[in-house]
Amino acid sequence: MSNTYKRLGTSLAISALVLNIAILPAAGNNIATVDASTIGTVNSSFLNIRTKKSMNSRRITVLDRGDKVEVLTTGSKWVKVNVNGKTGYTQGRYLNTESGTASDPDANAVKGTVKAKQLVIRTGKGKNASWLATVKKGTKLTVLTTGSKWVKVSVNGQTGYTKGKKINLEDGGTAANPYTKGEEVVNFALQFVGNPYRWGGTSLTNGADCSGYIMSVYRHFGKSLPHSSSAMRSCGTRVSSLSAAKPGDIICYNGHVALYMGNNKIVHASNPKDGIKISNNAAYRSIVTIRRIFN
Repeated sequence: MSNTYKRLGTSLAISALVLNIAILPAAGNNIATVDASTIGTVNSSFLNIRTKKSMNSRRITVLDRGDKVEVLTTGSKWVKVNVNGKTGYTQGRYLNTESGTASDPDANAVKGTVKAKQLVIRTGKGKNASWLATVKKGTKLTVLTTGSKWVKVSVNGQTGYTKGKKINLEDGGTAANPYTKGEEVVNFALQFVGNPYRWGGTSLTNGADCSGYIMSVYRHFGKSLPHSSSAMRSCGTRVSSLSAAKPGDIICYNGHVALYMGNNKIVHASNPKDGIKISNNAAYRSIVTIRRIFN
């Protein structure tokens, strides 16, 4: 073999060795690192991860504010994420990333029409913020972000804040968040339907009894309730009757407690056989009292 081929063979061998060394993981480190720009942090009180890009698809898990996920793909609304090895979909606007949110904010913008006689656009949220402009009924504008009361809008080249309930959206409803606090409680509670009943338990995933279920659901919203169905009879304020009950109210029975969903339905940790379930008759047994936690 010529010296030229020997030198070439030696060079290739060294290159291969260097390449192999370069791709070996560091000792004791078998976790792949992810670029910070692909990490999303939950910015809402809770966030559903679903099997498909649909609100009607099955929930895989629920995340709390501050939880982190790997964002695999972005989109105008739905984004694909990895949570503890499970892949699913969620709405990108509820995930903060280094560059903003996981979805394109402009893609989430919706068209709206002013329904009030006159609408004040302000520089910030709140009545103490300075006036930016006033627009008349029928004016077309773009709603950039929604909220429970104040929303961010763009109109006539200016961006500011105003009350969402005074804007009709192109696809129906108003720009204000349509959910009451009680409805948010119900929406959160429904994520655990099908999970097990466990006497004395308080885990929404591994098992809870009737009062443990209600207690843990409300704890998510910053409310401290006792782990006792009878003690819950004195929590919050009294609701006069079932006809006056609203979503999120607690219905107390003899030896049992449930969460009212509206439309005469309840969700509750029923028994060891049925687990956490929805029942279509809130008055299926004698009601002792109904309590409202959020007024």
